[in-house]
Amino acid sequence: MLKTRKILTIVAIVAVLVFAYYAANATPVISDQNYTYIAELEWYNTYDAGAKAAAEAKKPLIVYFWTIWCVYCEKYHKEVFSREDIREILAQDFVRVAIDMDVNKEDTRRFNVQAPPHVIFMTSEGEIITRVPGYMPADEFKEVLLRVKASAGGAHP
Repeated sequence: MLKTRKILTIVAIVAVLVFAYYAANATPVISDQNYTYIAELEWYNTYDAGAKAAAEAKKPLIVYFWTIWCVYCEKYHKEVFSREDIREILAQDFVRVAIDMDVNKEDTRRFNVQAPPHVIFMTSEGEIITRVPGYMPADEFKEVLLRVKASAGGAHP
């Protein structure tokens, strides 16, 4: 009985330490009423707001579906969106929308997204160019960004 209690105590302590480590090293995602801030970039919280901005700017749209609990979303934040070359392309050539699937159920249903992460690239007119369901490593994601940018009328570097 005493041995079991010690083991359970040790397991509980390890679980708390693992959680504390993960929480301390997680990339913060901050949202306000209109925007979500990921990788030092401002992302619209709703598709309608982003679509309006894309139409006005005549830029393609990236719609990123994520959740706070999604491990692969965290990888996108840390390994893909935070990479300088990718962040620069996103900042200059795309209107960005980040849909928190736990908060914005309307847009999640609108695009029939079942699980995070999920990225949809669209023209400034709202036509879907391509979808990226699941995680994609940074180099592959950059190639998709450049293809979308070129197909939407942007210059290919």
